[in-house]
Amino acid sequence: MPKVDIGEQLYGNILKLGGVFIMWEEISEFFKDSPQRLQVAQAIIRHGFKITGKGRIQCRSVKIPLKSLADALDIDRRTVRATTEDICSGTSEAKKLFEFFSRIEPAGPSLEKVSEVLGHGFITIYVKSPENPGIVSEVTSTIAGYGIPIRQVIAEDMEIYPEPCLKVITDEPLKGAIIENLTEISGVSRVIINR
Repeated sequence: MPKVDIGEQLYGNILKLGGVFIMWEEISEFFKDSPQRLQVAQAIIRHGFKITGKGRIQCRSVKIPLKSLADALDIDRRTVRATTEDICSGTSEAKKLFEFFSRIEPAGPSLEKVSEVLGHGFITIYVKSPENPGIVSEVTSTIAGYGIPIRQVIAEDMEIYPEPCLKVITDEPLKGAIIENLTEISGVSRVIINR
């Protein structure tokens, strides 16, 4: 089967959430009998790692030791290895997952921990229903309406994070009327100014 066809099949079943394409239903179904392996798959996606073969996990070209990931998740290294073996098993379901997991790349560096050092603003926005469209657009439009450049927006995926949020780093700290206007956006439950 040509790569183009695989890509078309993949994108037909992938959800675009938080800027990351995720075949979450298929991944959950594949690991339905193994919650720890599902946890490993979730961590691989969350960190932008990819699976390059049985027992091989990488972040771009850097090899990730299975034990390191296992320790971070507080599970046995063999569970991490078994997860990669399942995805690389060659079954029809696994082929599609391997096509997905072998192409994941990290989104880039997050500025959230260094925003204060750089003199940038950093807010976290929580919403009532993260699956509803338009929140990112309304937030960025509101901030842009005040003439403040946005340096970075990180939208956490509701399938990967227990309490997904929108993190926005701006050229300067936000205050007053901007924060008030952000809290008035339909669907926003709270806005936190991070320091």
